[in-house]
Formats: sequence, structure tokens, C-alpha cells
Amino acid sequence: MEFEIPENCGNSPRMLIVAELARAWGEEDRSHLDDWSEPDASWTVHPGEVARGFTKLWLENVVTHGRVGSCDGVAVRPDGSRVHFAHFFGFTSTAKTAKVRRVTSYVVPAGAAL
Repeated sequence: MEFEIPENCGNSPRMLIVAELARAWGEEDRSHLDDWSEPDASWTVHPGEVARGFTKLWLENVVTHGRVGSCDGVAVRPDGSRVHFAHFFGFTSTAKTAKVRRVTSYVVPAGAAL
């Protein structure tokens, strides 16, 4: 999968962690997601689960502060259709090695109304 991140993602370790979590979501890299998640972590997707299998994923913004981080972007499927997404991550602490406790995601096909 082709993956692009904003240039400023190298400004903090947490920004890179959030970007890599988004990449792992897009690639369905369960191992990476499990490595960074607490055993009882929750992940809620609104309005519901979305089939992945993306060929390209790019992040438009990555923001972190304290125990939280978020990112938004666009993912492209093999048929060329696009999905817009935003992920909000809650970490167990402010340490750069802190694991994810919860994630809330909003995933909407391009052109869809909520």
C-alpha cells in the first residue's frame, strides 16, 4: 500500500506513532495494532465497519497533545473509490511508549452524507 504522511510528522515521536497506527489500520496489520494496544483496548467505528484493502492511504493532518492523538485522511480502494477517515486515539499515559486504550474512528465513503 502506498502511504503518505504530512512533512511535520517527524516533529514528535507521538505523531509518528499515530501515523503508523493509521497505516496499520489501512493495511490491516493486526500485529502492529496489537503491539501498540492494551489487551482491553476498544475501537469504535462510526457509522460502522468499512471494508479495507486499500491501495493508497494519505494523512492530511496528525495532531497530538498529552494522552491523545488524532489523524485524518483519505484512503483509496483498488477500484479507485475513496474513503475519508478520522481516527482519535487515547493513550494510557503521555510516555512515548504508552499503549492505546481506546480509538474512535469516523469512516465515510467519498460523496456519502451522514
